[in-house]
Amino acid sequence: MAILRHRDFSLLWFAGLISMLGDWVLRIGLPLYVFKLTGSTLATSAMFVAGVLPGLLFGSIAGVFVDRWDRKRTMIITNLLQAGVLLPLLTVHSIDQVWIVYVVLFTTSTISQFFTPAESALLPLLVDEKDLASAKFTECLEQ
Repeated sequence: MAILRHRDFSLLWFAGLISMLGDWVLRIGLPLYVFKLTGSTLATSAMFVAGVLPGLLFGSIAGVFVDRWDRKRTMIITNLLQAGVLLPLLTVHSIDQVWIVYVVLFTTSTISQFFTPAESALLPLLVDEKDLASAKFTECLEQ
C-alpha cells in the first residue's frame, strides 16, 4: 500500500493495528470468561451493555472536547489511561468480582470516545490531500 509510505501515517496505522488486535482478544475472551465465571447469559449481556452505553451517553460530546485539544496528546493519554484501567481485570476471579468487569468496560469505552474523533481529525494532517481517500479507506479496514 502506497499510503503506508507516509511515515507518520504508517506509525499510526501499525499502532492502531496492534491496538485493534488487543481489543479483539478482549472482546472475544472477556465474554467467555464472564460466562465461565457466572454461567449467566444475562451477566454476559450486561457486560456488552456496559461497553456500549458510553457511546450513547458521551459519543457526541467527546468530539467537541477533542477539537479543542492536541490530537496526538489526546490519543497518547487515552491509550495510557485505557491500559491502566484494564489492570483491575486481573483481579476478577469469582462471581462476586464480576462488577469490576462492568466498571472497567464502562470506563474504557468512555475513554475511547475521545480517542476515535482525535484519530479521525489527525488523519488529514498526516497525509497529502490526494492520499486522503486511500488513508481513510485503509483506516476503515483497520476498524
